[in-house]
Amino acid sequence: MTTAASSFRAIVLHTIRHKENGLVLQCYTSRGGRESFYIRYSPRSKDKINISQLHPLAIVEIELSSLKMGTMANIREISSPVRLSSIRGDIYKSSIALFMCELILKSIREVEENPLLYAFLHNSVITLESMKEGVANFHPWFLVNFCGQMGYAPKIDKDPEDALFDIVSAEYVKYPQPDSICMNQADSALLYRFIEADSATLSSIRITGSVRYHFIGELLRYLSIHSGSELKIESLDVLHEVFE
Repeated sequence: MTTAASSFRAIVLHTIRHKENGLVLQCYTSRGGRESFYIRYSPRSKDKINISQLHPLAIVEIELSSLKMGTMANIREISSPVRLSSIRGDIYKSSIALFMCELILKSIREVEENPLLYAFLHNSVITLESMKEGVANFHPWFLVNFCGQMGYAPKIDKDPEDALFDIVSAEYVKYPQPDSICMNQADSALLYRFIEADSATLSSIRITGSVRYHFIGELLRYLSIHSGSELKIESLDVLHEVFE
């Protein structure tokens, strides 16, 4: 039996138990976008796999076997080169991780290499792990930038003061048409602030949990319209309760 010649990195999005000693990993990988893998493990094995390390957003190094489980590649070896103790141990960050994973799973279908998107997701995980302040604003900021990575970046030429963001045309307008679908004034202004912000300045955006929740809902509506698929992110309500 031969094994894969090289390893690659992946971001764990979801795990599904299979019988007593199997696990299906849904990941976004550096080599092929959305992929699923199968891994066998045994509690009695000398080389025990620490299942707790395969948490949402875990960054893992994978080497594949030549064997397959149905249509899924079989993992020969897996390790965690990046320790994410803050995301695992902090209820705020772990709740954000669930939101990000669900968003990625429901938004990205492509099984093809996309180095720029992988780098964006990888860097976002590292940023969340290292953040000390402004954590409550990380997920709307991530979502704004995620829209851009998906090809739906809002069009902005200058500070859109007193303008509303038209969700359909993806631009700010001073005088909306009767059939326009626009964010309200507060959400339109907040969108611009998040576009201009970086992770180090998120703590300066002071908003209530209700305002944040409504804004994210509008962004999900925007992403749904432009992707052509309605996004219902169930973890958003849980996240709202955590930060309320």
